[in-house]
Amino acid sequence: MIRLQPLTQDQEFYVTPFEARKFLPTFVEYLFEFQSQATSEKFYMIGNALDDNERFSRFQIDTSADFPTSGDVKLAESGLYTFAIYGQNSGTNIDPTDASVVGLLERGTLQVIGADAWTLPTINVPNNVVYYE
Repeated sequence: MIRLQPLTQDQEFYVTPFEARKFLPTFVEYLFEFQSQATSEKFYMIGNALDDNERFSRFQIDTSADFPTSGDVKLAESGLYTFAIYGQNSGTNIDPTDASVVGLLERGTLQVIGADAWTLPTINVPNNVVYYE
């Protein structure tokens, strides 16, 4: 599961799409599809891989801007989303049905978490109270 904050810059998340490489033709870019479970609205972006090895892939994302070809997607609503990662050979395509997409690498759940649902109160106990028995 990926956890992100809405409207926040420079977030990082880890996934494992490398495992599917042995079943697909070679590719150079990652295409991400995020779908809101509440509204079924889809968002796309091309992932900026900071690390990409056999154990994990680390990506950077900005959820406060809408520039999908540079790894930014505007996610303003908190809630649950599903994600799909595709391998592709285009740095500008954001359509998973395009011919440059070689296949699906990974599916999963994305949780966009906004402000806390509650906060714990701070209780101040005065220290100048005299108690009698």
